[in-house]
Amino acid sequence: MQEFDLLYLNPRDYDNRILIDEDVLPWFSAVNAFWQYEGEPSPEKPHAELTSGLCSGGYFDVPRVLRYPKVAEILGRQLGWRLRDSAVLGRVDWVVSSAYAAIVFGHEVAKVLNAVFLNTEKDPTNPKKQLWQKQTIPGGSRVLQVEELITTTQTLEEVRRAVIEDNAEPVEFLPIVGTLVLRPEKILSEYAGKAIIGFIEREIKNYRPEECPYCTVGSLPYRPKTHWAELTGKK
Repeated sequence: MQEFDLLYLNPRDYDNRILIDEDVLPWFSAVNAFWQYEGEPSPEKPHAELTSGLCSGGYFDVPRVLRYPKVAEILGRQLGWRLRDSAVLGRVDWVVSSAYAAIVFGHEVAKVLNAVFLNTEKDPTNPKKQLWQKQTIPGGSRVLQVEELITTTQTLEEVRRAVIEDNAEPVEFLPIVGTLVLRPEKILSEYAGKAIIGFIEREIKNYRPEECPYCTVGSLPYRPKTHWAELTGKK
């Protein structure tokens, strides 16, 4: 699979297929959006240095995949079907996603569920804070949250806080969350009382440099976005 091929995928070819993560990880790899450390820490094999300064043995850059509209449609439909078939989901009136990378993906999931879509906005003074200012969900609506990537529940909880506190009428958030990629340090059945359904699920640990098992053996840290070739051995 090459990056060029993603432009010519036909979403209709996948309407009667249930994909698994092994089917779509080559799409991520084709656009330098997925890498995972193989084997034991070794000085010959570098590892990832995240924007936060933490070290990691895995890396997902989901927006690089979702910028291809046909890929976003296929993946959104696939997750939408999984969510729709969940025994605990029930009726969905609205789908809400965080700003900004999740917007395209959440919109595609909402299509499958016949729901209205809205997104929060980032606070320009604090990018970790989500705002809910320009729209109102009718009272009593059942709201599903959909994200493109979940590592911790920080953004997840911030979106809910913004909507619950600032929506003009009370709404009901469903006890289930959908995401394209779930990459926590440990896969759990529930996160703070919420079931998270991820299309791709990977346990990926992050480390402070002084505690990093890769750094300890002399493995070099590389920023994936700027040193992809050095990190993966691929151009």
